[in-house]
Amino acid sequence: MPVSALAAPAFEEGSTCWISGTRTQQFEELVTRPDDWTCAGDEHDWSADRNFVRVDLRGRNFDSATIRHAEFARHEFDKLTVTLIGEDGATSSRAYGFRDTWLGASSLRSMVELPEFAGQPTALVFTLDGGKWPDALAAADLVAEPSAPPTSGFVHLVAALICGLLLAPVLFDFGYFRALRKPFPLWHALFCVMACVQTAAVSGLVPLMTSISFENELYITYLSLDLMVAATMLFASSFIERASTSSRQRRILLAIAPLAVLNGAATALYPQLFGYWVDHLYFGAYILMLGAYFAILWRARRAGSRMASYLILGFAPFSLVVVVQFLAVVSAPEVYAFDETWPQNLALLFEVIATALAVADRFISIKRERDQALDEARSLEKLSEHDELTGLRNRRSLDTRFGQLVAEGFHTIAVIDIDHFKPINDLFGHPYGDGVLTCVAAALRASDDQDLVAFRIGGEEFLLMLRGKDAAERAEARRRAITVRTLADIDGLDRPVTASMGLLDFSAVADDPELDFWSLYTRADQLLYDAKCAGRNRTRRDTLDWFVPQVADEASAAA
Repeated sequence: MPVSALAAPAFEEGSTCWISGTRTQQFEELVTRPDDWTCAGDEHDWSADRNFVRVDLRGRNFDSATIRHAEFARHEFDKLTVTLIGEDGATSSRAYGFRDTWLGASSLRSMVELPEFAGQPTALVFTLDGGKWPDALAAADLVAEPSAPPTSGFVHLVAALICGLLLAPVLFDFGYFRALRKPFPLWHALFCVMACVQTAAVSGLVPLMTSISFENELYITYLSLDLMVAATMLFASSFIERASTSSRQRRILLAIAPLAVLNGAATALYPQLFGYWVDHLYFGAYILMLGAYFAILWRARRAGSRMASYLILGFAPFSLVVVVQFLAVVSAPEVYAFDETWPQNLALLFEVIATALAVADRFISIKRERDQALDEARSLEKLSEHDELTGLRNRRSLDTRFGQLVAEGFHTIAVIDIDHFKPINDLFGHPYGDGVLTCVAAALRASDDQDLVAFRIGGEEFLLMLRGKDAAERAEARRRAITVRTLADIDGLDRPVTASMGLLDFSAVADDPELDFWSLYTRADQLLYDAKCAGRNRTRRDTLDWFVPQVADEASAAA
């Protein structure tokens, strides 16, 4: 080809022109027909097998010694040939496969190194085979230094750090779920994982670390965003306080989750169905979803929700990025050159931090409520199982704890009754009698004896359960302590307060599966009756060597 034809001075100085053809056509053939090239507008033949883009370097202060790289929007292709042409028609070319290019500052950008060239080039020609986006080459930036090195650089390290921060709350989420057994920590964990995948995808970490195809890389990029939004909606529906949202509002949030996934799957897997309007529909749908989301949260906040403020603040930066993307899609092409990578990365990091604080706050609130409820339950249990006057455990507590006490080795039962208590009430009054009962309970209570449990089972009757070889001796000491304690603490008594006791050691039959409290109590009560008949202020004891359950009729008769 003549040198003068390659120089092609007919092209306007500083212009960017393009032409499409078949793979058999060569630049040398087409450069002789400058009138066939398009040098204005943004119409490209995306279906052509081969596209040529010629960038005129005259008047651009292009220096081949310093301008060494071309950076452009990243799209898949079969082959890209970069050619520099000099004033005398001399050429220098370099060919790249899609895998030979390297990532720019994000997965949205590709970079190639320009060929070596001796002298001052006047034109740069991109020959694109099998690529569907020739307009990306027409808008290529010619730079001296790449925005990122061929393997990994500072931006990738920062992206990896952000990914680590995004994953950090997941460990706490699993801990919160184990403690609370509520679903919102799991939805928050899913959101964090998808935010990490999204950040890794758009920041170029996925293609750096894996060898997946560009198509699958795009699927990961798109669908991780949609799953992240879905997780956000599921998280909000289960996280906001029930009192601040209606069931209808929660159903709307739940419905947005599958719609987000459907919106992303349809536009990512079947873009040909929507053609030019694919991005309009995709971002337009998200604008509607986000509008519903913030409307519900705002109403929840006005209804008194503490958690709604966290979610509004946390999701606002990411939503702003989506709004800017939507405006870029529907506005002029020059505004569309919005790279959302790092604004989105920082927005997601902010959202994860805000929502992690919200989850921690909610966890503390729920734990505080549960602790308070447990304290109240314990207080109610204490009231229901303790005698109000003496503070000892009551008959209900005895029925509840009898089996456990036997299993723990409490194999001695002692029934104690105050002697001649009725005359005390008759002579001194019931308040005085209550004081005597309280004093007796203090004598029987075993704060220093972990092997004795005292109960008041009605009126002036008490019951002890003991364990240990010296159980009988300790029970007798408690019975005798009643007289000593009442003499020391109760003024005005005209005679000592004594008590009679029936004591039964049933350790030999403690493992009998038919053992029941009523049968043991009946035998101990008989022993108490014997002590009363023998003159009171004494103990009658027995050892149970074999056991026959008390039948219901006999029990009723004994009662």
